[in-house]
Amino acid sequence: MNDSRDAQSDSLDEGGVSPRLIALGAGIVDVPVFAYVSLELFDNPSFGAFVGLVVGLGTFLFLPAVITDDDERDVDDLEPTNVGTRLRGFHRAAAGLALPPAGIALFGWRFVSENLLLGILVALVIAVAIYFPLAVLLPRRLS
Repeated sequence: MNDSRDAQSDSLDEGGVSPRLIALGAGIVDVPVFAYVSLELFDNPSFGAFVGLVVGLGTFLFLPAVITDDDERDVDDLEPTNVGTRLRGFHRAAAGLALPPAGIALFGWRFVSENLLLGILVALVIAVAIYFPLAVLLPRRLS
């Protein structure tokens, strides 16, 4: 038996559930909830499932960064970096914080208009407007 802890393990403790598994469970719950609400309100469960998928994906991307206890501050976070360098890579937490408001905006758009193409465009603009500032401002240890 090997008692050493795996370096790639992202569980909270030896017997705990991994933060990614918790985030996956929380993200999956959003899909049927939004599908049911959309079925009741708009008679269109597929639209609600799509919104739930967007919100759930955001939850899945951001929640592990919130759950993990990272007491150590990285020295790289204290050094200033170029904005272009920060925007070249994918920032997981910034995307996770940008997707749920975009999904909720798309859901709210359905109350106002039947034109889903314009609603998807508005949600995309909201996601981009939230993602880029957060990708620059949030520490790299959350990405």
